[in-house]
Amino acid sequence: MFTGAVDQYGKPFVACHWFTFRLQLVLFDGSIHPTISNDHHQHAAVSMATPVLFGFLAMFAEDMYTEGALLPPADPRIAAAGWDIVGYLTANDVLIPEPGAADRRLTVDRSQRVFYGFLAKSRMDPASFVVAVRGTDGLVEWLIDAEFLLIKHPIYPTTQVEQGFWGVYQSMNLVDAATGAVINAKAAQGIAATVVGATVTITGHSLGSALATYLTLDVAVTLGSGVTACLFASPRTGDAAWAALFDKTVTNYQLYNYILDLVTHVPGLGYATLSKAAVLQPATAQANIRLDVFCNHHVICYCAMIDYAAAMAAPTTPGDVKCELCISPPPMSEATKGLAALINEFGIGDEKTLAMLKALHKISAV
Repeated sequence: MFTGAVDQYGKPFVACHWFTFRLQLVLFDGSIHPTISNDHHQHAAVSMATPVLFGFLAMFAEDMYTEGALLPPADPRIAAAGWDIVGYLTANDVLIPEPGAADRRLTVDRSQRVFYGFLAKSRMDPASFVVAVRGTDGLVEWLIDAEFLLIKHPIYPTTQVEQGFWGVYQSMNLVDAATGAVINAKAAQGIAATVVGATVTITGHSLGSALATYLTLDVAVTLGSGVTACLFASPRTGDAAWAALFDKTVTNYQLYNYILDLVTHVPGLGYATLSKAAVLQPATAQANIRLDVFCNHHVICYCAMIDYAAAMAAPTTPGDVKCELCISPPPMSEATKGLAALINEFGIGDEKTLAMLKALHKISAV
């Protein structure tokens, strides 16, 4: 049923009231409920429907990004799903090295700030908030031959974080969505002050997932158990000590990583994946994802693997359609299952794993 909202192309959103109702209902208490486990990790509780709804909020944030627009128009699907934007997240623009560049590390452009996401309040429950942090184009291509550097966390010096991701996060602030006036120069402090006495779930995809990880810990230091996170396709954000600190500070979170997504295996040596990561496997996925390095990473594909029916019913724009072409009903192909079996044997972040997934990128480009 048409809701009356249209996208930036003037196309009606096919946002059924069923989707809107589920989004409001599942996020009403800000909680995360049990379901997924596998041989690699012990998992926090999350219902099969819940992560799809958070995943699409992260996608809405990514769809809002327009080059040169610090305060882009709000995606109508956010309001259609029952959320009112309270503020925007902005930060220094990320500089992804060009192919063949001598320095392959991620850096930031301190002369330019860009839109990174939003803070929104639930209309159904004004004591429930969500923060959605967007990913960025070009990350997968950069990761094929990227360089990384661990640096000491400025507050927790016994832990280390990834220099490039941390550089973007440190510049993140919270601003008024209409005027751009700075609410707080530190996004975490601004969110905590706005949300105090309520609950907030922080979601992100790709680079946005890495930034959301740092953000979640900082907000949780102030709000404690009022903070949860639902993250997708995250690169590894720090060393084992950092991952342990996150687990100790954030008691309720979920991270979804697909075993064939290159992004989730990097950086490699010296870095650690958060312990509660749920590793999506081709053998149990609810959708067939085309064996392609980009299809393996898109948040729509993640959502389809978690709950095919819910993902296919959710509202999309013409820009999302090409990603939907990656998806078909299950089961996965035997070739995909076979590759996953090898990756599982080698292990997450293993050099042989990285070599195989980087080779897949070359095949995909042919």
